[in-house]
Amino acid sequence: MSAIPYLTIFTCTDNVSGVDYVDIDFSSAGFSSPPVVSASTNGDVNVFASNITSSTARLNFSAIFTGRVTYIIRPATI
Repeated sequence: MSAIPYLTIFTCTDNVSGVDYVDIDFSSAGFSSPPVVSASTNGDVNVFASNITSSTARLNFSAIFTGRVTYIIRPATI
């Protein structure tokens, strides 16, 4: 029987105030390569990830944002 790798998923919610980006650190998840980063907000702004490495990323907002941002980080492949 072959071994099934476990799936590491890192999730977090941060409150931010008056920013157009936030840098996030998920080094505790121990990814060996850049993961997939998904994010959403509780406001009427778009959010996208950039500068993704195996331990950090930047979440960019389409406008100055105050509210809650939730993000999920998962391996690009398993």
